[in-house]
Amino acid sequence: MPVARQRIHLPPRSWSRALVDGVTGRLWEGPEIARLETAFASFIGTPQAVAVPSGRAGLGFIFQAMGLEPGAEIICSAFGYPVVPHLANSLGYDVKFADCELDTLGMDPEALSKVISNKTRVVLATHLYGVPCRIREIAEICEAHGAALIEDCAHCFGAAVDQRKVGSWGSFGYFSFETSKPVNTLGGGMVAVRDPEAAARIRGIAAKEPGKGPKWLLKRLMKTSFEATVTHPLVFNLGVYPALRIMSGREKEEQDRFASGYQRDEVTMLGRMGRYTAYQAKLGLAQMEITKAALAQRLANATRLIDRLSDKVRFQVNNAPDVHSNFMLVTALFPDMEQMADRLLKLGVDTKHHYMRDCSRLLENGPDFPLAAQAEREVLHIPAYPELGERQIDWIAERVERAVKEAGTSER
Repeated sequence: MPVARQRIHLPPRSWSRALVDGVTGRLWEGPEIARLETAFASFIGTPQAVAVPSGRAGLGFIFQAMGLEPGAEIICSAFGYPVVPHLANSLGYDVKFADCELDTLGMDPEALSKVISNKTRVVLATHLYGVPCRIREIAEICEAHGAALIEDCAHCFGAAVDQRKVGSWGSFGYFSFETSKPVNTLGGGMVAVRDPEAAARIRGIAAKEPGKGPKWLLKRLMKTSFEATVTHPLVFNLGVYPALRIMSGREKEEQDRFASGYQRDEVTMLGRMGRYTAYQAKLGLAQMEITKAALAQRLANATRLIDRLSDKVRFQVNNAPDVHSNFMLVTALFPDMEQMADRLLKLGVDTKHHYMRDCSRLLENGPDFPLAAQAEREVLHIPAYPELGERQIDWIAERVERAVKEAGTSER
């Protein structure tokens, strides 16, 4: 039976809670926001956490709270989400890149050492797909050069290095609560903060955001309900998968549509702003209680799939003994990635690609970053989400083995 690339869930009681809280007037403001911030900070291991409208809004608020001057030098990983360097560039900062490594797909500390200087104000390290980058080494390099470290943890809720959660290594860590993330509050996010004074400044910035209204809530509920429906196994098998098979044989005019924000003029906060609501916080508090089991199942599925295929496929991993990944996405690298995606789709396995990009290409006349370019060409995400059982994981592994065999070469 075909398997979708991901599974989206509507948070429990989303519609009923919206109706009840709408009638009682408890949708927008309430003590639940502070409770979620406290629970989140405790889980991550930072003194403070601040609820924000979205992950990218959180990054913008961090920059504002730091009071960075125009032209401040910021170093990002060359491979990552294009919105991140776009946002920094749009705020007038001087963006530079360090190449990634192919094991973690995160910033290579050796590459960072070559580009960082005493002029560098911020290093922005991204933990991609639920696998921590080499944050310990990156933090040491930042400290040696007096640069602030910001962690992009949009994918990595619950991951840890040396029993220390990602998001607690830097001065700031920002998280996303979008619908595909481990904690889903129909959008929104959280910023983990070491310095209480910086947290107060971010909280003050967030408090100035305009309130949301019923139109926003209805739109988010409808959108997420649709995503949950089309990724449900029955609907996917009866309707979505046949449509994907038909489309796969045609020239795709929107082949790069997964990389929203890839063009410079597409940097936007539209739909990503507005004050975080008590309604969302209630959804988040409920998920904080149940997310540990889902994270454990996600890890078990990823481990089973990787172990089955490790002699045939190169996977994104951080093999340091004290690293705990959450594997939001299981990520493989194939030299013929797009052909492999087509083969797997024909075999019933829907995959995802071009989610992250070689961001250095956004800057004109900049240096080349060969590993970031290779990652963009080769990264393919194979489904292993918590709702899949052991038999399904083994079925997917068998399909990948068959696709590799059809390719006529080992992809390791």
